[in-house]
Formats: sequence, C-alpha cells, structure tokens
Amino acid sequence: MKNKKSIMFGALALVLLSGLSAASTTFAWFTTTRTASLTFSDATVVCSDSNLVVTYVDSLNTFGTISDEANEIKLTGANRVTDISGNGLDFYKPVWSPIEGVATNIKEVATAENYYIDFVLKIARQSDSPSATGIKVYLGENTKILPVDATKPRDVDAVSAVRMAVISYADEFRASPALIELHAPVVETSPEYIIKDTASTAYSVNGYKVHDASAEVNSDPFVTKLSEADGPTHQIADLSSDSEAYVGFRFWIEGTDAEATKDKALGGMFKVALDIYSL
Repeated sequence: MKNKKSIMFGALALVLLSGLSAASTTFAWFTTTRTASLTFSDATVVCSDSNLVVTYVDSLNTFGTISDEANEIKLTGANRVTDISGNGLDFYKPVWSPIEGVATNIKEVATAENYYIDFVLKIARQSDSPSATGIKVYLGENTKILPVDATKPRDVDAVSAVRMAVISYADEFRASPALIELHAPVVETSPEYIIKDTASTAYSVNGYKVHDASAEVNSDPFVTKLSEADGPTHQIADLSSDSEAYVGFRFWIEGTDAEATKDKALGGMFKVALDIYSL
C-alpha cells in the first residue's frame, strides 16, 4: 500500500519504531528451524527546521493508520517481520528441513511485509530559505536504537541483533537504489551477511556466500555538529546541487549476528529514533 503525507522537517526528526521477536525453544538461526520475529509499532516524524521540507513518500509495508497534525506524522501498525540476512538492498533467508534441522535452500526475500520495516522520505530545500544552496543532511545525536526496557535482558540483546540500512533513490519510484550506510547499534566483532556467489556454498547451499562485512557495517556514534568544519558524520543527503533527495530506511534482525543466535534475545523489544538535521 502506498501512503503519502507531506510535512516540514529538519533539525529534529524522530522516527520511532518498536519491535518484538517471538519466543522459541530452539537454537541458532543457521543450525535449526528457529525463526525470530518482531512487530513494528509506530513511527513519528517531528519537524523544527524551516530550511527543509520532508514528505513521507511510501512504504513496502502496509501500515494500519497514518495521521498528521502540527508538524507531526505518525505511522501505526502491527507489522510482523522475521530475521533475515542482507546488505539492506538484497535479503536472503535459509529454508530449513523440519526433520534434519539443516538448510535445504536459501530463498531471496522479495517483499518487506513479514520480513523488514521499510519507508522512504523525500527531503527537499525550502525555495525561499536564505541557505537554500549548499545544504547537506545528516543523522544527528538523537538517532538511537534502544531497548524498550533497559532492565530486560531480552530487550537489550534484541537491540544487538538489529541493523539499519539508509538507501538513496533517484526518484519517488525508487529508481537506482544505492546503499548510503549499513549501521549496527552495537559494535560487532565480525559482521557478516549472505550474498549470491556461484562459486561458493553457504550453510550447505550452493550459489551463496557468507560475506565478511567488516569494512561495511559501522557503529560510529551519531553526533550533531554546528558546521562542516567540525567533521559531521552519517550524511544521508546532499542538496548542494539537487533540490530534493529520496532517502529510504530499513530495519531488520540480522540472522548472522551473534546475538540473533541466542535464545535469551528472543522476545526482546526495541525502539528506534532518527534525528535528522542540516548544515
């Protein structure tokens, strides 16, 4: 379902997500038939920067309701997703034998529904802004992926298994997708994900490979800078020459993550806040 709502956006934009991964009595994802799952609860976008205009473009998920009032967009729903593996653009999931408990195939995940949370924002310059040129857009210090209840070990461990992808598109129809950033909220010693590779075998399935993502997954802290001279990080759009940018966000449980293979993380809940600002 495609939903469109427009809203002013900038120095502070919070997108709140929550997730639940279902309980299980089995073991690691890649050695048994276990499936972890989470439930998306809601998303809220708050605007306070007159230099930017942000429009909610669409989602590959079906949300329950969309409401907006006084510079606020709220998306609500109960979107169930399961642990998968990928780089944010392409996702895969083993198909397990219910008897032997081994992978018999690896399927490509073709839809977001029941697998991951996805939405796209259009970020544009205000035409009458005194700083209408040279604007760059970043994720700021209030960008966080946190446990809903920090006193619950399941919630804390669930956060460790989550990854976020930030994706640029050429237009509202999602043409020319390109990965901007692949982020993990907790530093991973040896991050990985599944990719296609005709010469390799992953989990006894030919044609796939467990890819070393050490050079791609980052856990750099989110900070808010006052100028480019301060060396801001996590840039998600450059409006220096273009008047608008289409930026997508995706959240999922990465099955290859060490915390995703621990039963104690199952049933955990997490929330996400995106803080977007411009220089």
